[in-house]
Amino acid sequence: YRSRVIDEEKFVVGGYQADIDSSPRYSGINYEEKARGILAERGQSVTLTGEKEKDIVNFADAEYLQEKIINPEQWNDYLIVARGRHLQHFINGVLMSETIDNSQKFTESGIIALQAHQGPPMKVQFKEIELKETD
Repeated sequence: YRSRVIDEEKFVVGGYQADIDSSPRYSGINYEEKARGILAERGQSVTLTGEKEKDIVNFADAEYLQEKIINPEQWNDYLIVARGRHLQHFINGVLMSETIDNSQKFTESGIIALQAHQGPPMKVQFKEIELKETD
């Protein structure tokens, strides 16, 4: 979300990314594709203050969130709340990660892309996608 097109022909984009995966490594994190990489891990509230400077507060255990909240290989509700510089990822109603991007690399707008990584044969589905503009 809030991504920019890097390669129009191949539809390669870069920007904030809300992940969910079967490996349990990335679900719930905030990852900036084609830029800064992992911004906030699952269970973290991170305030980005500069290009590499950040303040981290651990608010929950990452393993607990993965094992008790996320339903592997099943439907999960994923909510992304992006209000200005405040970005939150919720899975099944529980906060997974929070990023406050006070850096100069903050992105206020962009496109939305849905991505499936290459790998073994898999079935990926998205349903009931809603966009709601907030004040």
